[in-house]
Amino acid sequence: MNEEKIESMLSQLIKMVGNIHTEQVEMKQELKEMKQEQKGMKQEQQEMKRDQKNMQEQLKELERKAEERHKEVLERFTAIEKDQDFIWAKTARNEREIAQIKGRLS
Repeated sequence: MNEEKIESMLSQLIKMVGNIHTEQVEMKQELKEMKQEQKGMKQEQQEMKRDQKNMQEQLKELERKAEERHKEVLERFTAIEKDQDFIWAKTARNEREIAQIKGRLS
């Protein structure tokens, strides 16, 4: 009976070791999958950082262009304002001269 008991215990131990081995293999597989997922996530994160950097560069370029256009518009408005002042001054001078000529003719 002792031999049967020992054989039974050995059989149980073998099953337990087999189960533990199976679990260990499964855990290794899961760990491997997790590492692959982590690697994929890191690659995605790097891609996102590159995209973000590209977007920041594009934004800076747009801001630079907007600033250039703003300066150009201000320069044009300034030129128009100077032209308008000149035209008003010349018109006023012409009106005075016309009034003087009318006064001499009358």
